Amino acid sequence: MKENVSYTIKKLSPMAKVIDDYTTEAKKKNTINAFGAADITMPRRILREHKEKTGESISFTAFLIACYARMVEKHKYPMNTLIKNRKDYYIFDEVDVQTNTERIIDGVKKPVNLTIRNAHLKTLREIHNEIRKGQKKKVELTTGNRGGKALIKYIPKLPRFIRKFIIHKIFTNPLLKKKLLGTVGLTAAGMMAKDTNELGWAVYMTPHSCSLGIGTMAKEYKLDKDGKVIERESLAVTLAFDHQVIDGGPAARFLQDLYYSVRKGCENEDWCFKSL
Repeated sequence: MKENVSYTIKKLSPMAKVIDDYTTEAKKKNTINAFGAADITMPRRILREHKEKTGESISFTAFLIACYARMVEKHKYPMNTLIKNRKDYYIFDEVDVQTNTERIIDGVKKPVNLTIRNAHLKTLREIHNEIRKGQKKKVELTTGNRGGKALIKYIPKLPRFIRKFIIHKIFTNPLLKKKLLGTVGLTAAGMMAKDTNELGWAVYMTPHSCSLGIGTMAKEYKLDKDGKVIERESLAVTLAFDHQVIDGGPAARFLQDLYYSVRKGCENEDWCFKSL
């Protein structure tokens, strides 16, 4: 007896094909994930106070990028380092942070890469403005947008082995990778679930030697030095690093400095909250 099955067939989008090639190449890296929780009570309080005073909501991702980029610059070897041909290290002075933001693509909100160039030299205000500008920019991939048109119209139409060859060339050429993908990554996909009040860590693949994954936020109750219960806010953080370039010791020291900067180290810096 023939079964009645209800279903819909939908073709993979051109972007889905490129993402599949991208992640397949990323799997070849010797990626290790380190997990932790950063205390974000102070920056969250300051940003809330800023909103109450001015009505302006500052991007928390911008704050993280501002701290992250300066710590990467401090530890540029090995954190801001890309490898070529398994033998040469390219240590970059410029910290270009590739992150993700939502844009309108053919009428639908989708995540799109955004690279903050020379992020280590920019203030929190400048990075915030750059992210907001990127979020407002409308991208129509099927109507002749420069860059988007080339990506969608031409690359997906090529045979898969050619697409994989092109992506492999990008991944293995440090100068080309810097130009197209930046030197380090930061993905904030977990921020979308910030209302769950549960810490959740992102595990992902990255083309970079160093990439920061931002998970969810949660309120926690801890004891202070006097034994009193205090409320703190924490953020789940994942550091994905290429073990061929970065060893565990440098990765741990980098995270320690980053946690301090996020927790209280940038409170009085001109490039941080004073720039708002």
